Amino acid sequence: MIRRTLEGWNEPSRRRSDGTRWLINRELAPEALGMLGVQEVSRGSRLPAHLLSGAESVTFMLSGKGHWLADGQPWPLTPGEGVFNPPGTRRAFEAAGDQDSLLLVAYGGTADPRDAVPQPADGVLACGCRISRMADAGTSPLREAGGFIDMGVHWLATTQSVGTRAVVVATSTFTPGGSHQLHRHPHADEFFLVLQGGGEHLTKEGPVRLEPGDLAYIPAGEWHGFRTDPGVTTRTVYGYLGAGSLARAGYELLEEET
Repeated sequence: MIRRTLEGWNEPSRRRSDGTRWLINRELAPEALGMLGVQEVSRGSRLPAHLLSGAESVTFMLSGKGHWLADGQPWPLTPGEGVFNPPGTRRAFEAAGDQDSLLLVAYGGTADPRDAVPQPADGVLACGCRISRMADAGTSPLREAGGFIDMGVHWLATTQSVGTRAVVVATSTFTPGGSHQLHRHPHADEFFLVLQGGGEHLTKEGPVRLEPGDLAYIPAGEWHGFRTDPGVTTRTVYGYLGAGSLARAGYELLEEET
């Protein structure tokens, strides 16, 4: 498990010239199955139009507001909304004039951060697609596998919803008393970012405290879980790198010793 905190994670060595701060890439985690970063766009500024030829991406708005610059009418984005971009599609965003924007971007399809270097998108018309919340169905692999209490899931970007191949993004809400017992994903890494509330990230070695703004990165095959604080509702955004669905990522519960 690797723990990151978004607030204050702005050392120049971690920041790219376009405002990206890497949370996970091959330099920080050599065996990573994808990449994760945040992009800061100051009020009234634009993220220049570019494309990523070697990676698909999911952009999730954490704070602020703005417009994804699609052809025709721009797409308004507010916190909790986002866009999926297959490889080679146009990425461009403009923050609103009255507040800064913070975007979480998950990259799938490559483990090499050099493949995420922006390339000019001149003449490229395809702009990806907006993602929307899709409630966890009663027949979903997660619900069938079990192992959680008072936890609700909304899938945002999966193979089934928008055609991802190597990345999944979802949100989850743990109501008071909520937990997800120790489990692992053999074929995908997981990232888990606390947006509101707080609790304990569970490992076989013991719990690790997570507050709002804290992110846990869990390599494929590592046991992990979460328990929200007593009386606290915890909201998170999480996902998988290296698979486009939970079924592809794999899901195994740790059997309790008797």
